[in-house]
Amino acid sequence: MILYPIIASAVFSLGGRLGLLGSWGRAVRSEQGWMSLPPKQGKVIWMHCASLGEFEMGRPVLEGFLDDHQDWQAVVTFFSPSGYEPRKGYNRATVHYLPMDTPSQAKKWLHYCNPSLAVFVRYDLWPNHVRGLRNRNIPVVVMAMSAPKAPWYLNRALPLIRKNFVDGVRIWGVVSEKDAAIMSLAGVHSAVLGNPKYDYAAALVGLDANEKFKAWKQAQQKPVLLVGSAHLSDCEALNGVDLKDFSLWVVPHEITESTKLQGVLTRYESQQVLDSTRDEPKAADVLMVPEFGVLVSLYGLADGVVIGGGWDKATHNVLEAIAQGKVAACGPNWQKIAENHELVEQGYLHPIHSFGDWMRYLDKVGTEELVTKGKQAQTWMLEHQGASKKIVKILEEAVQL
Repeated sequence: MILYPIIASAVFSLGGRLGLLGSWGRAVRSEQGWMSLPPKQGKVIWMHCASLGEFEMGRPVLEGFLDDHQDWQAVVTFFSPSGYEPRKGYNRATVHYLPMDTPSQAKKWLHYCNPSLAVFVRYDLWPNHVRGLRNRNIPVVVMAMSAPKAPWYLNRALPLIRKNFVDGVRIWGVVSEKDAAIMSLAGVHSAVLGNPKYDYAAALVGLDANEKFKAWKQAQQKPVLLVGSAHLSDCEALNGVDLKDFSLWVVPHEITESTKLQGVLTRYESQQVLDSTRDEPKAADVLMVPEFGVLVSLYGLADGVVIGGGWDKATHNVLEAIAQGKVAACGPNWQKIAENHELVEQGYLHPIHSFGDWMRYLDKVGTEELVTKGKQAQTWMLEHQGASKKIVKILEEAVQL
């Protein structure tokens, strides 16, 4: 921790001035009105999430805690615009970007936020923020952490940073015994608290799409193949597949990249591609859906589902599709997400490694076999609820409630 604060200050400060931090840096700097606000008063729980997926994991825990302790208020921060933008109007908390991880920014942030409890979802922990919390003796709880390997900040080659986190985090809450074993090898004791993502997904069962998208579904003459949270790499993976028998619906992971995604789908002429924000419902070879907050309900309308991110770093939330009774396909990079291992084992998630894998999945789309399997997947998911209540109890213990 001797060099990191100096390096962080230089990188964030110089990078911001030179524009090296890109759109993320501009977004964070544009959302700094909190600096002129008075400190939060009363008991505050601060929950930090990297992006939208982490927020949805933490949401049932946060809301359960607030329901049980109505004298508390919440602050939620995001690292990514893909989390901040769709949830900046969340009515159970004040929502901000996480300030840049410099000593001065962390100090100002903690003065404003004034938390009595800090909760980090999964993995996105930052040295100067954790150090500030430790100096203020504020309990820090990590929840829903999955650890295919120990995180960088617990590396024994970084002894001072490692000590900052080991001393600063009171409870490392992991998803499974396997995660606990990996943390143990890193020299850190953790508690197996389960995966609250199942509780979040359970609340989505039966979620209805709005009338506009129902009209789009009714207008289609072919089964709908929905690609949710699509990256450029996901769309590139579709180019070698014959999709003429499907209406392809694409919901971008980054809404602003809709045009880029359309450009990657080289098989289709521009007149074959419609846009849900400007076109009226009609039969479509491709429908681009650059809209926040609609994806989960669209899974219920789809005949087949491809979860985005699997041809990038990792799949996005498969359980959102399972909640709507859908068996999904994904790219080859699915292993980093804890629940995906069981989903693949149960046959509820089909990884695509080859053209043959595509054909085996697409041949089942629209069949009674896939519909029945989807209902089984939904039932299986509902049986895995319960982690949120356990984590709420841990949070209460951390602040002696």
